[in-house]
Amino acid sequence: MIKTKNILIDGFNLIYKFPHLEEMMYEKNLIGAMHGLVDLIAEYSVKAKKKPVIIFDGKRKEGDNTEKEKVKGVQLIYSHDLSADYLIMQSIKYDKQPKMTTVITSDKAIIGYLRKFGTPVVKSEDFAPLVTKVLDETEKAEEKPSDVSLSEEELSFWEKLFSSRK
Repeated sequence: MIKTKNILIDGFNLIYKFPHLEEMMYEKNLIGAMHGLVDLIAEYSVKAKKKPVIIFDGKRKEGDNTEKEKVKGVQLIYSHDLSADYLIMQSIKYDKQPKMTTVITSDKAIIGYLRKFGTPVVKSEDFAPLVTKVLDETEKAEEKPSDVSLSEEELSFWEKLFSSRK
């Protein structure tokens, strides 16, 4: 369970924790995997009422100079010539309330660095199943019974009710 509203995600670190996204990465479908992660996090953030930021290593795509953008309510940051790890650590270092943001990463160097700020950390391998669980639970809650049958008594009640409105 993540207690803070703000979550800062090490993008490529988390991608590899979702099998279908990991497969895309191995197929060299970087853009597809990134979009897939954004879709998952966008849906998760609505259901879990979280404010996510995903930091990706490098550029959005080759030759693109976009540094930040918002997609489906998710803030995306591209590190360009820096590493995502560096940007995550700098973000927490200069955060006025570093304990109010949970960082999602399995990178030991980041985790060690964040300890001195008291920043909560959830490992990517623990966060991915949490995302899946939240999405699955809301999907089940939204499912409606496909076959709703009425008893003779209920059917008679509704027929009388609607026929009396004439």
